[in-house]
Amino acid sequence: MYLPALPFDDNSCPWSLEDDIRLVRQVTEEAGRIALSYFARDCRAWDKSPDNPVSEADLAVDEFLRTTLMSNRTGYGWLSEETEDQPERLRCGRLWIVDPIDGTRAFLRGGDDWGVSVALIQDERPVIAALYAPAKDAFYFAEAGKGATKNGKPIMVNQTAHVENARMMGEPCAFKSEKLWPTPWPDSMYVEQANSIALRLCQIADGQFDACVTLRPKNDWDMAAADLILREAGGTVMTGRGNSLIYNREKPLHDHIVAACPTLIPEIMERVEPAIKAWCHLAA
Repeated sequence: MYLPALPFDDNSCPWSLEDDIRLVRQVTEEAGRIALSYFARDCRAWDKSPDNPVSEADLAVDEFLRTTLMSNRTGYGWLSEETEDQPERLRCGRLWIVDPIDGTRAFLRGGDDWGVSVALIQDERPVIAALYAPAKDAFYFAEAGKGATKNGKPIMVNQTAHVENARMMGEPCAFKSEKLWPTPWPDSMYVEQANSIALRLCQIADGQFDACVTLRPKNDWDMAAADLILREAGGTVMTGRGNSLIYNREKPLHDHIVAACPTLIPEIMERVEPAIKAWCHLAA
């Protein structure tokens, strides 16, 4: 049975959100510099599991973030792609969720579609978020209720009205599959693949793209920072069933993701909802 984390008591915490904002900015920038020091070099890498690479850069960034954030915030929980999960996080009202390098494949091949993702979760929702893509010179930041920025300047999503005119982030061949999509996508829709889903969402937030749809499960560390950044830029982030994302659950996994400017959500869901029903029927 799912047990929610204990509500966070602001009155008993010695650190304000302003303190945490400064900390998140500082450590994310430094983590990006550490990652960049390994980039486009002979970086040692191996597979954690089939087709799931990790590198010495991932581990170095993870160690820096964990050591710095946890030593500065006693009592906060921790969840990272590169750290063994600990059940104690489930009872923490505030939790760090990080992906040391989101887009490791791109990082290893010398591409620029990767970034360092850091989010602070309070009562199961992100309240502070940073995504730093140093190879793109792009630092995204958001605080709940305060908007989102890129390199210090406010950003907003597009107002694209129809999917046939949309710029979609995803796997181009997947959007053409009749088996996957009972209701087809228009041929005129532009689709571009990118390795980092967190960076994909941030590029919707700043108007480079309009939407991202994936029926593949995504973990908390893939989504937490980019979720807040996109929503604070006026976008929508939800599961394929239309539910908001909840963080710091026992299984930190989200079955499918729909992220877009709100004007596209009705047409996207016209395709996503029957696709999920078809998948569930096949699984049964």
